[in-house]
Amino acid sequence: MQPKRVLIVGGGIGGLTTALALSRAGHSVRLYEQAPAFGEIGAGIMLTPNATRVLRHLGLGVALDRGGMRPPASRYRRFDDAALMGDAPLADVMESTHGAPWLHIHRSDLLEALLAAVRARGGTELHVGHRAADCAQDGASVTVQFGNGASAEDELLVACDGVRSTVRALLAAQSEARFRGQVAWRALAPAGGLPERVTDRASVVWIGEDRHIVQYVLRGGSLVNYVAIAVQQEWAEEGWNRPARLEEVQEEFAGWHQDVQSLLSATPADALYKWGLFDRDPLKQWVYGRIALLGDAAHPMLPFMAQGSAMAIEDAAVLARCIESYDDLDVALSRYQAVRRERTSRVILQSRAQTNLYQRLTGDKKRQRATSTGWVYGFDATSCAI
Repeated sequence: MQPKRVLIVGGGIGGLTTALALSRAGHSVRLYEQAPAFGEIGAGIMLTPNATRVLRHLGLGVALDRGGMRPPASRYRRFDDAALMGDAPLADVMESTHGAPWLHIHRSDLLEALLAAVRARGGTELHVGHRAADCAQDGASVTVQFGNGASAEDELLVACDGVRSTVRALLAAQSEARFRGQVAWRALAPAGGLPERVTDRASVVWIGEDRHIVQYVLRGGSLVNYVAIAVQQEWAEEGWNRPARLEEVQEEFAGWHQDVQSLLSATPADALYKWGLFDRDPLKQWVYGRIALLGDAAHPMLPFMAQGSAMAIEDAAVLARCIESYDDLDVALSRYQAVRRERTSRVILQSRAQTNLYQRLTGDKKRQRATSTGWVYGFDATSCAI
């Protein structure tokens, strides 16, 4: 294998996982993040076995065990009386069935672990304060122009610049972002003094008609992360970090169980954010010459399967393996697109259908969950056919 010189635009979970996977394979990487520093707005993330398998493979097992929490189960409760509607085991079953754990972790803790691993590995230059503004290629190399006047040129560009990808827009790969009629609020609340059902180590989903709340604890149980999602007819802006007033979410979930009200009331001032849920139809093309899209830049999806970051992590592993297996970059990128497009398209479409699990009071929740998500977790991006 001839080592490649790779540019990465975007320093989130997908970009850093890609940098780590490529540098471990001996490639030279330069990564450019638009923010003035690496970091994430505080929130939790579910890492399902298909994601933790890759991260373990990349050497992050100790960091994940230290920073993450293994929920014993995924529990479904009625919105009004807290009656248990289903209880699906996670901690033991995921490891024994899929060979990797299900974890809850603070996004910033995961990002810090990835960043530390990239720095420890070496072979990657890290740059902040660089927002991609334009790109061009000549068949053998790619040049990126940044908004600060800087530029960079290398053999390959991997665009990990998110749902509002500048690179995707420049390549005319843009499909229309569609608002899916749901609005979400998210926050972290201190766990002290909250009811037992709220500080449960399990992942808990409160289910109502046309709305639901997902909650789970982080950092040893000291914080409760929650996302509250409700049907809403209009939303104009794609994005997920708009500050919100607590009264908004309390009004939306008025009449829900007192445990839910306690959780919402514990939200610190200025710690609540909201966003409209958008996705795009699956793209037919991810690769344009020596430019490849990855993660949300290629396949933005709804959060109902907790697979947005997981798919980016899988993308990174498959891309690195394709480049390692095929010295011809054109062939390698073609294989990357072929391997990833079908799976991510299926996840996009399945995520849209998950309202039957989370926002309907009927049905066997344990069975519905197993049917809709079981096929996702066993995938192994570190050994799948490429």
